[in-house]
Amino acid sequence: MVSVVKNYLGYSDWGDVEITYIPTHIESNKYVLIAYFVIAYIRILWLVFTKKVDIAHLHVAERGSFYRKAFILQTLKRHGIKVILHHHGAEFDKFYNGLSEKRRQYVNEILKMADLNIVLSQRLVPMIKQKSPDAKVEILYNAVDIPVSNPYNESARNVLFLGRLGKRKGTYDLLTAIKKIDDNLPKDVRFYLCGDGEVEDVKKEVEALGIEHRIAHIGWTDGPKKAFFMTQCMINVLPSYNEGLPMTILETMAHGIPNISTSIASIPEVLHDGENGFLIEPGDVDALCSRLLKLVFDDDLRKKFSVVSYNLVKKSFSLQVHINKLKEMYKILLAH
Repeated sequence: MVSVVKNYLGYSDWGDVEITYIPTHIESNKYVLIAYFVIAYIRILWLVFTKKVDIAHLHVAERGSFYRKAFILQTLKRHGIKVILHHHGAEFDKFYNGLSEKRRQYVNEILKMADLNIVLSQRLVPMIKQKSPDAKVEILYNAVDIPVSNPYNESARNVLFLGRLGKRKGTYDLLTAIKKIDDNLPKDVRFYLCGDGEVEDVKKEVEALGIEHRIAHIGWTDGPKKAFFMTQCMINVLPSYNEGLPMTILETMAHGIPNISTSIASIPEVLHDGENGFLIEPGDVDALCSRLLKLVFDDDLRKKFSVVSYNLVKKSFSLQVHINKLKEMYKILLAH
């Protein structure tokens, strides 16, 4: 979600669309979080009362994120403003299934109340329609900036994990796989574990497994440092258990980096097993080991996956294509 918002704010060709961005959440304790949301809500009300607002584009996940955005949606609808719910939650179904019947009905009504629900792929349409059949749903794939030409470094020798560190993203499965294939990997292959989340726990697990010599980086990275890491990596690995459409896969594909990921959610709509990367089942560490070794040792296959990945993202997942489609959605909403 954060990456999508950053892409929007950094995009320069919005034409006659004027955007005012108001964040409603901050990573902190619950008291700071509540205060932050209250201030954001006041800013939203001020904007509504002092400036013409045609559409509210709300980025939403699950749990607290959904309830916050639902509260804002109800307020805005009372003032006649069109509202879009842009769904990014990888665990929305899990969240929904854990609710009481009364709360499920509330969620259903909110989905129906939105003028448009945006989901990240065809596979995610039922996530909304099965709960609220009358809800309006459109597909808008995530997108990234695309380099003019494929920047893949064919001589790179490292492996990238780009995402929030923790069980949901399969970080510990990757560490187990590294341990299992350690003796079979070339000595110069190392792993960049780039993300926030369970950084300290991951460091402890690396130490417990005795694979410190395989790890080049653990922790958050962004900007020039992340760009440099991409030039040093021949493969990206994301063995997730729950996802929407991960920006990390699109971003690395845009840099020509072959991916190994899991056959869940929207990932198979972008990553085609054996054509531009490999798909495994979540938790299948043995399959992860074999696919890693296959790509590490097969230079020609990596080059093939690189070309196909880059061309696919350039054709269908560029930020310009995405923004143009979004602007068309805005126009259609305002016309009704």
